[in-house]
Amino acid sequence: MFSSMQAPQIDLFEWLLRNAPYATYNLAFSNIHGLTIQDYKILTEYQFPDSFELGSNAQYGADELKQTLCSMYSCAPSNIVTTTGATEANFIVFSSLLSKGDDFIIEQPGYQPMWLTPEMLGARRINLPRTFENRFKVDSQTLMDCITKKTKLIVLTNLHNPSGVLMDKDTITSIAQIASEHGAYVLVDEIFLDGSFTLQPSSFGIPNVIVTGSATKIYGLGGLHSGWIIAPQEVAMQCQRLKAHSTGASSYTSEIMTARILGAARRELIKRFQDRAKPNLECLKSWMSHHTELFEWVEPDGGIVCFPRYTMKISSVALCASLFESQKILMNPGLYFNQDGFIRISYGCHLSLLQDALDALEKGMQRLQACL
Repeated sequence: MFSSMQAPQIDLFEWLLRNAPYATYNLAFSNIHGLTIQDYKILTEYQFPDSFELGSNAQYGADELKQTLCSMYSCAPSNIVTTTGATEANFIVFSSLLSKGDDFIIEQPGYQPMWLTPEMLGARRINLPRTFENRFKVDSQTLMDCITKKTKLIVLTNLHNPSGVLMDKDTITSIAQIASEHGAYVLVDEIFLDGSFTLQPSSFGIPNVIVTGSATKIYGLGGLHSGWIIAPQEVAMQCQRLKAHSTGASSYTSEIMTARILGAARRELIKRFQDRAKPNLECLKSWMSHHTELFEWVEPDGGIVCFPRYTMKISSVALCASLFESQKILMNPGLYFNQDGFIRISYGCHLSLLQDALDALEKGMQRLQACL
């Protein structure tokens, strides 16, 4: 008898959807503020001709976007599968490479869907610790201790979500070598990589490494929901076959818009991101240095998220719920990244709002501390 696949609840998403509409200070969302149509027109000097057909479709992705991605990743069109955002990209990779009974290794703390989805498919999770004491780095010996004969995939994010820590290419090469010796692939979600404060190359090109990405977090194009898989050809073929069972084809209109702006103004979009993120991080660094009685942290290497450890003896869910109730400040509990005792703070809002939010955070923490 056919048994239906039960989709587990993603606690992080439920937390955000339930509370974000009522937050005065939203330090929970991990994307930069979106571009306006006016911004888009200025950066691209492009608008759709009147003759453009909104019924246009491309089962294997818009050629224009694939050519843009070829330039970004130094790859061939046969290495690319375009998707509806990075969530679909990762889902397709998991579904293409993992079967019931397989093992996958996933960094912890980590982004919840990156282990819930493979578990839903019947694969067994093996945790790869990225510890605060080791500044959230991946240790090769620890990886060796995790890998089994059934391991088919090692799952990483770069920049690391939730800490914002960069994994250098030498480390990923070493991880890929270990994976290769055991017949496994490495998936690196690079959705935050262009937010690194020092320009970083993609990991694609390292043998048996698969990369996923999207235009959502760094570029301010979340509404277009364009994503992609960049993979060795044999994996890309499997993923494209499975894509026919998910969305079939992604939005052609979105793909054209994404191709135009990444082709014309990717550097400008990255600069726009840095112009917001760097001053905000300096503000946050100053605040953290003056509140060591409340938090200790590993400073991020880029992006707009960090993962500080708090000093109070309280669960992260209770802490975040209390801060939301008393100060209307929304942050993400570390428990939803499988690491209690921490919170994820996003700092991509306007600088003035961030300053006000940090004042509210101080008041809320002190108030809670007095009650414990």
